[in-house]
Amino acid sequence: MFTVSEKLEPFLHGLQVPAEYTRYENITEATTLTRLAEWKTSADRILKEVQSILDHRKGELLTQDHANIIASVASFDGEGPWIMDSARSTAQAVLSQGFPEVETALLVQLLTHNIKPRFQLSPHPWLDASGRKLLRPAGGTMGSQDFYDEQSWKSSPGIVNVLSWCVRHVSPDQYANLWHLIIPPVMSLLDDFAAKYKLRGCEIVAEMLLQVPGSLLKRTGLDSLIRSSLNTCLTYLNNPEAPQLIKASVATSLALTKLTTSAGSAEQFDQLCALLGDGIISGIWLYAYDQPDIVVASLEALAPVLRALKIGNARFLKLLRILMEECAPCIPRWKTAILDGIVRSWVTLKDRQTASEPNRDSRECRYSIISARHMIRPVFHYFTANFEDLRDELRHTCESLGQFCPSVIEVN
Repeated sequence: MFTVSEKLEPFLHGLQVPAEYTRYENITEATTLTRLAEWKTSADRILKEVQSILDHRKGELLTQDHANIIASVASFDGEGPWIMDSARSTAQAVLSQGFPEVETALLVQLLTHNIKPRFQLSPHPWLDASGRKLLRPAGGTMGSQDFYDEQSWKSSPGIVNVLSWCVRHVSPDQYANLWHLIIPPVMSLLDDFAAKYKLRGCEIVAEMLLQVPGSLLKRTGLDSLIRSSLNTCLTYLNNPEAPQLIKASVATSLALTKLTTSAGSAEQFDQLCALLGDGIISGIWLYAYDQPDIVVASLEALAPVLRALKIGNARFLKLLRILMEECAPCIPRWKTAILDGIVRSWVTLKDRQTASEPNRDSRECRYSIISARHMIRPVFHYFTANFEDLRDELRHTCESLGQFCPSVIEVN
């Protein structure tokens, strides 16, 4: 007579995602592709079998069994070339109906026995055993190399989706006890050399920031470590994932800053300025000026940062004047675009000042000037006070435009 655990074992084994899916986009062998397609179809059927067992005999299962089920089924709760739409729907039904509330003991079992073994051969050089940031990387200068040498977790393609499921089900009061189990695999993803894993790491950090206490991030030093890793994401500009990675890393950096700093504080202002100035303007716009998809992605990510900066945006009007000085030969071509942004901002400023509205909501010149134009417009939707400073900055900007392009002040 088989126990429920024994009956489940072959089904869970059949849900193990083949390691070939790690390099699926590079597979050309017809036999391999056929085998993987057959497995994908069978996985959809197996998920329904597991759902049936849970519906009728869940009470006979131990915590270890629950963890093994989640580790197998959650591989299909997310994205991946091994996931059919029907399989994803079944997996989500199994997880939501079978495990509506996730206790700490179950998360400990999952993180300790189903996730940690995949990552422990490549410990993160900047983390100690408790999940705190080290003062200097373990292993010295060779620590990072060792971190990339043994990446056995990549032979389990579904493990990233399992980690994401765990993070989404950790409550704020559980984080302190689970910190040493959550942070190492999350940082392994975020600091991987491949852009596709950085993107997944960024997405999981964003999920974590919805629940994790900001005080825990600061106490363990992870706020600065994560911020540094997110800044590195902004340098991965020559990858297919670059536009997605830029938008995800900027949004996650902004969420991290808001969570770990006080609103309106100098610390928050400095971090936002660094994100905009060093990350986007001096980084992306300088080195990816000739890649429109990346520039557009950075502009799409820009608005929330400008909202958060509010009056601080005025300092970046000085950037536009510098750009006009450095790119003087190009200014006549772009005078209309620049003037459009200035005039719209001036009108908005005067309208709000009159109504006394309350607070609310060079390598190449071309992309730099376009970016500066986009930077001006949102500034005046999110200011808090000090109309005079903003008016003066706009006036100085107009004077600079007239200096480098006299035709804008000609009267016919």
